[in-house]
Amino acid sequence: MFCLSLLEHTFRLPAELVALPLPQSIRGELEKLFLDKVIPNLGLCISVYDIRSIEGGLIWPGEGSPTYKVTFRLVMFRPFMGEILVGNVKRLDKDGLQGKEVRKEGREG
Repeated sequence: MFCLSLLEHTFRLPAELVALPLPQSIRGELEKLFLDKVIPNLGLCISVYDIRSIEGGLIWPGEGSPTYKVTFRLVMFRPFMGEILVGNVKRLDKDGLQGKEVRKEGREG
């Protein structure tokens, strides 16, 4: 149901975040990019688990922000085929379904 996925991403850190501690500002940017989004073949991103490495910090000509290559792990929600989730519906609207007291049933696959 939940798994860790290792990813690598290169992005520019906005200049206003340079004053913050680097891991804190990078984690915030990663959360903006990936949190609550579905990544094809990986699942729904629940959380940034950890940051494995941060490389770079170069400022390219014509840009005012440093560019970093970051290796990190995300907690992903990826139910397997045949997995059954049981719970109560808390809310249902055009944006989707929100459940409460959800538990899984079925066999591991």
